[in-house]
Amino acid sequence: MQFLVGCWEVWHALAGPGDQELRRAHGLGLREFIALSHLQAQPTTPARLARQLGLPRYEVSRLLAQLETLGAVTRRRASGDARQVQVSVTPAGHALWNAALEHVQALVRPALAGLGPALPGLGAALLAAAEAARRTPPSPCVSSPRRADPRPPVSRSL
Repeated sequence: MQFLVGCWEVWHALAGPGDQELRRAHGLGLREFIALSHLQAQPTTPARLARQLGLPRYEVSRLLAQLETLGAVTRRRASGDARQVQVSVTPAGHALWNAALEHVQALVRPALAGLGPALPGLGAALLAAAEAARRTPPSPCVSSPRRADPRPPVSRSL
């Protein structure tokens, strides 16, 4: 439980101020920055990006629309399959991401400085834990609580 609480606390301590600063300085939020980070290496499909980000496709579609508005990405039909879309980063998107990355690093550096040489290992361990969590099916002993029917009871009397 301490692991989950720790992840939650770090995320909230860094994400709120980081999101505001990124929007102010670069016109993109933390979600857009992270999506753009995933797109730096090579073109991909919106479905693959949704899986990588752990977001529903409609959310990724919104993120991509925002990134397109900023001129950071383009969406084109894939050659050979007109149904599939490829998302690519534009030169302006690379420049935006690099500038935002410097900003993010400057924001988090003071908070993470105390970790010293443990930081690279911690980052790798968190990524490995995230990947393992994505591959692990939900436990059969954990079930979703049943919700009560929100409708009022129907009167059977006449």
